Amino acid sequence: MTGLVIISVAVIIIWLIYKYSRKEDDYSRTTDHYNRNPKGYNKEINTSPSYANNRKHSTPPPKVEKKGIFSQLFERKPSLPFDDKAITWCANFLSVDENALRLILAYQSNYYKKFLLGKRSGGYRTISAPQEPLISIQRTIYRRILAPVNIHPAATGFRHKKSVADNARPHLGKDYMLKVDIIDFFGSIKRDTIRKTFQKIGYPLNIAEVLTFLCCLRGQLPQGAPTSPALSNIVAYEMDQQLYALATENNLTYTRYADDITLSGNSLAKDEILPAIQRIVGEARFRIKHKKTRYMTPNRRKIITGISVSSGEKLTIPKTTKREIRKNVHFITTRGLNRHQQHIKSQDPSYLKRLIGQLCFWHSIEPQNEYVQKSLDVLKKIEKRIR
Repeated sequence: MTGLVIISVAVIIIWLIYKYSRKEDDYSRTTDHYNRNPKGYNKEINTSPSYANNRKHSTPPPKVEKKGIFSQLFERKPSLPFDDKAITWCANFLSVDENALRLILAYQSNYYKKFLLGKRSGGYRTISAPQEPLISIQRTIYRRILAPVNIHPAATGFRHKKSVADNARPHLGKDYMLKVDIIDFFGSIKRDTIRKTFQKIGYPLNIAEVLTFLCCLRGQLPQGAPTSPALSNIVAYEMDQQLYALATENNLTYTRYADDITLSGNSLAKDEILPAIQRIVGEARFRIKHKKTRYMTPNRRKIITGISVSSGEKLTIPKTTKREIRKNVHFITTRGLNRHQQHIKSQDPSYLKRLIGQLCFWHSIEPQNEYVQKSLDVLKKIEKRIR
């Protein structure tokens, strides 16, 4: 009798182990059959702000490793302040393994790589570049959620088939111009604002919380994530509407390229317009960088996002930029790339590639310029030779 009990217990244990392991192994990334309607899920969620992505913890393995049956049975999953149904829904909607998603939510900062990038105006900006699998998740969020959302026509940055030229062109032929910069544009957009944005798009609170956390780092938009540019434009929509209305009321033209705001016209009352801009920008929870505010009259040169509109007829590259590019091309072709980089004390392994990029940009603005095309041909031959 005792033997039968032991055998029965053993059979039950084996059956439970088999059932559990099948549940894990049969996880499917296919989401065609899955209910993507967020209204079908419980909207309640623990919104306690106590969870911080910069908490102290030991570094986890960057990948989800396949575990044995007994490891899965006794595995202790990280505790997360998100609704389980929301995590499951997001995993299926984003076509990602749920365990991988939970690891990212638990140890978010470990999936970012930081580095400094030089600014044209001097100094550096901190780039937080997401790593796999987080970057793939963010690309899916961009493609499936953010890309279809309407952006104000005056916002020309980070948009498909739009460039800095589209930002500068509307201001051609205008006598007066006012340029305003926003301080820390991405960093000024906080987690609470992003959560409300996802809710406005149509997602319930519990799902919006998970999506927000996947797009933020330390409670704000990171510069380097593929979701940040689109989210910044969506968040700034109401600000763009108000600035566009202000411009229209005063017979002005308004465009915005990321943190660069430009208004222009044949007359511009700076003392009236600038305080109105400050008020609108402040209501949107941004701040103006006063030392970079520029007011340009008819006799001053006018440069917008690196492009000159001073001629009033066509876009051109500023003369100082042209001189710098010509100088570097000349020394590379006469001294050689290595000697030139030693002379200017540059250790940038992508120096030649960046210079070619500058020439390509020049060519996009002035496609008929023969010097640019010849220089591009020469530098591309040098690049091909040193590969």
